[in-house]
Amino acid sequence: MMRASTKAIPFLLPATLLSAVVFLLPFVWLVYFSFKTQPPGSLLLGEGFSLANYRRLFVDPFFFQAIGRTVLLSAVSTALCLVIGLPVARLIATGSGRAKGLLLALLLVPLVSGALLPSLGMIHLLGPLGVVNGTLKMLGLVDSSVKFLGTTTGVIIGMVQAFLPLMVLPLVNTLSRLPTDLEPAARSLGAPPVAVWRRVVLPLAAPGIKAGSVLVFCAAFTSFVTPQVMGQGKIATFGTVAFQQASLVLDWPFASTLAVVVLVALGLAFLISARLGRTARRTR
Repeated sequence: MMRASTKAIPFLLPATLLSAVVFLLPFVWLVYFSFKTQPPGSLLLGEGFSLANYRRLFVDPFFFQAIGRTVLLSAVSTALCLVIGLPVARLIATGSGRAKGLLLALLLVPLVSGALLPSLGMIHLLGPLGVVNGTLKMLGLVDSSVKFLGTTTGVIIGMVQAFLPLMVLPLVNTLSRLPTDLEPAARSLGAPPVAVWRRVVLPLAAPGIKAGSVLVFCAAFTSFVTPQVMGQGKIATFGTVAFQQASLVLDWPFASTLAVVVLVALGLAFLISARLGRTARRTR
């Protein structure tokens, strides 16, 4: 066994070096930049290291509120994706043949088309002269256009549309493994449909729920295109603020600080989630 694992080392070295160059070195560079400062009116880095960027992040209410708003938007988007994704995943998991393949293909369209095209499509749907407002006016439900763009509601709708596949795909993978006679057996014992979902399906779908929630939350938290397009530049989130600091203000040290804090926070969330998962498995 040891000899076989030793022989595999040369084959693993290219992937390890690539991961170090692509992921580890940029993170180390971000950490280095986060402790640097820029003199006022200059793009050059100051000498020495400082915690001024970290103090600014937690003292300035604008940046602190932007991160808090991003956490809230990500949590709400994750919850909505879960509520919408469970029935959709169940429909796909219980389907067969061409219908299942068609539903999966439609589900993958937002992922393969990138973030910009779906967001631009949502503008045509939710804009003042879009399909949604036109339909509401035609039905007589509203007299004037409902404002979706440039609002928190619009950003959440865009995030749910963009990241719903990240929730559905893990759920489909988990629900497809459940025995097909599981729900009929529970109903034959007198369990109502709500109890079947709450006490049978949901506990068995927990791995998919956990994986999908982590994927959607992280994608929503670090998203830039969807909040920028749907928020019309009026909703400050982590992604939009980091872009502004790096590309418009040209304050790379502070932009690096934002990235480091968020990466560390997401890493801690992963560790806590994994630890809670292991604890839950041990107590069963």
